[in-house]
Amino acid sequence: MANAVKNIAKFIKRNPESEEATVLWELCKALESNSAFELHRLFNLDLKSFEMAMDVLDEWRIDRLITERRVQKYLDLSDD
Repeated sequence: MANAVKNIAKFIKRNPESEEATVLWELCKALESNSAFELHRLFNLDLKSFEMAMDVLDEWRIDRLITERRVQKYLDLSDD
C-alpha cells in the first residue's frame, strides 16, 4: 500500500484545504484502523483523486490477502 499512500500524502500536502484531500485522508485512516468509510463520498471526487482512492484500495486489498495467506501458512505449519 506504500506507493498509493505516498501519492495521496503528496496530494494532501499540495492541496491541504481541498475536499478531495479530506476524503482521501479519511479513506486511508479508515483502512488503517479497520473502521467504516462511506463509499459514496468517492463519487464526488475528481478523476485523479478517484483513481488515487482506487489505487489505495487495490494495494490495501493485496496487502490483506498476502497477510492472510502468511497467517494461514503459519497456522498450517503449526498443526504438525
